[in-house]
Amino acid sequence: MKLTYLVIFSFLLCGTGGCFTVRSTKGFSYSKLSPVEYAAVLKDSSNYYLIDVRTAAEYNRSRMAGSVNYSYFNFHIGRDVDTLDRNKPVLVYCQTCHRSPLAARKMKKMGFRKIYDLKGGYKKWMASRSGL
Repeated sequence: MKLTYLVIFSFLLCGTGGCFTVRSTKGFSYSKLSPVEYAAVLKDSSNYYLIDVRTAAEYNRSRMAGSVNYSYFNFHIGRDVDTLDRNKPVLVYCQTCHRSPLAARKMKKMGFRKIYDLKGGYKKWMASRSGL
């Protein structure tokens, strides 16, 4: 019985490992940025979408100024982002950088061309801000 659970767990772990990988391709750029790099992109431009893919409860507790909440778990991202310009850069984040790569993969399939992901998520972002 324990062996069965171990095999199932191993399969799930290996199967989901690829979920966190988003590859840049011709016509699509994906970058995981540290909080410092992410802040620089936010500061250097205003021509982007800032999308928080955490739950509404997480978003309502605390969020980045100017962000829009499209919860990954309620995954309306397909419907919610359908009207957005695919050529405009997207900055995406979640709590710990587990949901945001999944959202980025979906957005890549939808034709978005440039996505920046916050390495370590909002949790790391807040920790980096408290050190300033």
